[in-house]
Amino acid sequence: MDKVLLELDGEKYCLLSKQNTIVLYKAGENSGETSLIDNALSDFDAAFNMDKNIVITYFSKEQNIVLATLNNDNKIVKKILYHYNDKTIYIDNFRLIICNDDVHVFFMEHNLSNPKKILLKHYISNGTLKVNEIAVINNIQIKPFYSVAFDKFGMLHLVYVTTENTQKIYYTTFINNMWTLKTTVSEAVSIEYPNIKIDDKRNIHICWVEENIIKELKYRKKIDGGWPKGSWDKKITLSFSDTILEPCISIIDSSIWCTWIQQNTFYSAISSDGGNSFSRPFKLAEKPSSYELVKKIEPSSEKISYANPDGYELPFDTDKNDISYDKDSYFTFYIKEVQEYLSTLSKKIENLQKEKIHLERNLNQKSYEITLKNRSIEELKENLKKFYEDRTKYTTKIDNLNSVCNNILSENEKLKKQIKDLQNKIIILNSKLNEKVENGTIDKIKSIFFGKSNEHL
Repeated sequence: MDKVLLELDGEKYCLLSKQNTIVLYKAGENSGETSLIDNALSDFDAAFNMDKNIVITYFSKEQNIVLATLNNDNKIVKKILYHYNDKTIYIDNFRLIICNDDVHVFFMEHNLSNPKKILLKHYISNGTLKVNEIAVINNIQIKPFYSVAFDKFGMLHLVYVTTENTQKIYYTTFINNMWTLKTTVSEAVSIEYPNIKIDDKRNIHICWVEENIIKELKYRKKIDGGWPKGSWDKKITLSFSDTILEPCISIIDSSIWCTWIQQNTFYSAISSDGGNSFSRPFKLAEKPSSYELVKKIEPSSEKISYANPDGYELPFDTDKNDISYDKDSYFTFYIKEVQEYLSTLSKKIENLQKEKIHLERNLNQKSYEITLKNRSIEELKENLKKFYEDRTKYTTKIDNLNSVCNNILSENEKLKKQIKDLQNKIIILNSKLNEKVENGTIDKIKSIFFGKSNEHL
């Protein structure tokens, strides 16, 4: 949140977020502005504690989740609830609820390295700090995706939207210091603006905007019976338009009011039977440009409502005698709204038909491409078959050549052996020949010398 309204000693105040600074603005004749916190990196939320002091929670520039208490002497006392060493972590979308001595802090945890994955976390501090990771939200929409409220016994109730194959809105409650198993409230192509309210009988009232073909404002109730299980009633459509914004449930004099913005106009639908049926939507006189959906806190309670810059809430006419009800049909809107719905629906159908034609063309193109690829696959199979046949032939030839080669190598070894034997024989013959030559030479020398000597004698 970036704005919280409060009232102290009959004076109206407003906590505002301005450029990393949280200021306290006083409305009225003696208006003024006081800077309270100068290191806020995110939005904030505020609540009164048991001592009726204002407590503010926010994410600081130093990567801390901080609880700041404004004491009676107008001094801020800060307490670090948790510190993040990882600089890629960013925290926002705060929600602060204080019940008795329990301080509940809800927030979104972003990781810049994985921006599509958002964690919805819950910190509870009552002397010790406990951290609950409620859900992994695969959703990057900017609009608020969760709403939390507490009943008269201090029990927390939460609805949140996440993206799976489609978008779903889930409900869970905090009992015995733990969150119960989630229950699917609705499922659609798109879901936004969840809002929850608990009445004095602990019945749970939820409204939201969902879209399949056209945007519809939906309502659903969970009755107490067999707490905490209870039972869910059927979904009710309160309005249908592409311009529905920021629905909010209020309980006024035991009647359930659902108020929203549509075509720059406030509309409301009222149920006087606990949410079993609603009146047909009707316009309010005030203009949305003068109001915004904010949180208003008091020392003993809090609520989300439409309020103007001076802190005054959107007025509701509690005289409902002239408001007609229709329990069987919720499409009994004004004629122009019905015409708008039919016109929008026709455009949606026309767009769907165009998309269908486009998809059929793409399908035909893909079918043609698949046919060509199948032909190519058949050709490839034939080529592969031929390749395998040729490979078999070449393998046989290679085997034959290997056999011939082996035979040649064997013959070559034999020839090498024969050559070596011949070489040995040649060496022997050469040796004998040399011996004979030497012997003949000696004989000649002897005959020369000994022959001459004999003649002399």
